[in-house]
Amino acid sequence: MKILISNDDGYQAPGITALYEALRTVADVEVVAPEHNNSAKSNALTLHSPLYVHRAANGFRYVNGTPADCVHIALTGLLGYRPDLVVSGINNGANMGDDTIYSGTVGAAMEGYLFGIPSIAFSQVDKGWGELESAARKAREIVQQMQSQRLVGLGAEAQPWLLNVNIPNMPYEALRPLKLCRLGRRHAAERVITQESPRGEVMYWIGGAGAAKDAAEGTDFHATAQGHVAMTPLKVDLTDHDHLAYWAQTAARLVAGAAGA
Repeated sequence: MKILISNDDGYQAPGITALYEALRTVADVEVVAPEHNNSAKSNALTLHSPLYVHRAANGFRYVNGTPADCVHIALTGLLGYRPDLVVSGINNGANMGDDTIYSGTVGAAMEGYLFGIPSIAFSQVDKGWGELESAARKAREIVQQMQSQRLVGLGAEAQPWLLNVNIPNMPYEALRPLKLCRLGRRHAAERVITQESPRGEVMYWIGGAGAAKDAAEGTDFHATAQGHVAMTPLKVDLTDHDHLAYWAQTAARLVAGAAGA
């Protein structure tokens, strides 16, 4: 099995090192990650400036771009082969609920999925890298289970899927079993933070994420609060399928109105 690893915290982050050390014992692993922290870059690609790839002393390759840039470059020429799995993380903090829209960790995994490759985003619930080795061990276990179920390692025959996994910062033995969840929801983000620059100009900093709004049973928020490893399957189709019929009627009225005018 061949695995491509990326992240959004940068190639020097403890999370990606721990993930690499865990997965290299069960697969051929390559790391292509951002040079610097790229949190909240989502699926952004760099189109108007050149990207460069360098190799660090530990063998990791790093790019002066976004998480999606790293996976895109790796899959469109840098690696020279098609990996069986793309793994992103381990992120320094949760990616649950609405976080997944902004997350560079999820964005890197999603880029692999868009290329038809099974992909997983791993995050720790709390920041600070507490119990990181436990999280890396759990990530390796999940990857091995996916392989044993023949969900990866089949090359072009594999059906692509995208999973978002959040692991509580707990000792491995204390972690409760994997639980399939839906995404929860957060309240609106906190107010923007303003400061005055040395030149007297107003600077704006994006406020913190809002607290959990929907943390009911069945959500990733609820599962991790109970000590479970939360796993959520994601999709890329943004179509509002539930309301297509409503908008079909609305669109018909709009067309009729335009014709009458």
